[in-house]
Amino acid sequence: MTNRFGGFNGFMLRALALVSAVVLPVSYALDPPDGDLTRLGGYAENRFGPTAPQAIFAPPLVEKARAGATYDVMVVGDGFSQPDPADRHTPYGHYWTDHLRNLTGLTVGVRHLDEEPLADYLASADFRERPPRVLVFQVTERELPARTDGLPEGTAKGARTAIPAPMAARPLGHAPQPWPRAQARAWSAPPVGHALDMLSKALPRAVLDRPVTPVEERTLAYAGLFSSAAATSSLFHAGDFEPWRADRELLVERRQALRGLQAAVEANGVTRFLLLVAPDKGTVYADFLLGGAPVRSAVEEVLAADPALRMAPLASGLRALVAGGVIDLYKPNDSRWGTEGHLYAARTVYAALERMGVLATADKPNVATLPCKPVYPDCASFQVQTD
Repeated sequence: MTNRFGGFNGFMLRALALVSAVVLPVSYALDPPDGDLTRLGGYAENRFGPTAPQAIFAPPLVEKARAGATYDVMVVGDGFSQPDPADRHTPYGHYWTDHLRNLTGLTVGVRHLDEEPLADYLASADFRERPPRVLVFQVTERELPARTDGLPEGTAKGARTAIPAPMAARPLGHAPQPWPRAQARAWSAPPVGHALDMLSKALPRAVLDRPVTPVEERTLAYAGLFSSAAATSSLFHAGDFEPWRADRELLVERRQALRGLQAAVEANGVTRFLLLVAPDKGTVYADFLLGGAPVRSAVEEVLAADPALRMAPLASGLRALVAGGVIDLYKPNDSRWGTEGHLYAARTVYAALERMGVLATADKPNVATLPCKPVYPDCASFQVQTD
């Protein structure tokens, strides 16, 4: 009788059995993929996922901009402001744009730079016939050189002849809900593809003892900055530490390109331009890495040095929040903000709109309600002052 388990077939069956013996238990034990850094780098969500819940508005207050609709504020940006086109894990409802709408009552539309280049939007009938009061150009610091290459340019003009009157803020007063991260469940279908992807990235890293993906695990100077199980380390994108961010000559060139974009946006005499550079995680946590960061970013310093460029500065304030003990300002498994970071960005944009004369100056601080954090024994809803 022919040995059914010999030769190539037998090898394949044994290999399949070995893979199943390794992959299936890992699949059942792994938390579902959530952060962009854990997915990209092949790190376990169980170790780097936040244990404290995030906040989400359900239903979301801001969704993808609809053709033919009019918005007070149009945000043209990336994954800091809305889900990336390929992101199947992150829902609308937890971004700074939602908090901005909640604080001000302004209508807010979001457009993703990967789906529609800014130049196309500025040339569209939507912008020409239904211009927003404000266009926020949001760009991730790491992508600043690429995103500011070939921007539309305009000619600076004299004083605007008809500036619309400031709008009064009308807070919506919605309370976001706790949004806990999904946990592993043995009775669910195991995410085999996620387990295979993680193992294919984690095993070479363990064998070679060096990063094989653009994600790095870096040791923190002290614990308590994140709520993840990895208390003394966090994940960072390797691009957070590239040397160009300290190249002041390059940054001055990028600043000039942004000035040209501002002139192009404001040429219609109605729309005001606002730049929002989302600092990289490595920029904000540079002072809190054991051994320090290899490169210190000068991006915000150089861009903010031009008083004519309207910009909502974030980096210095975010660093101060980390120094003050705010946990999960950026998510430990992600390159982007947690709830506190999104809320701070919304507050900063709110203040910028007041300075620009788009919003009337409020007589009293605005307050946004954040969800109860069950890690504390006296769990109760609390409020955070927003200016």
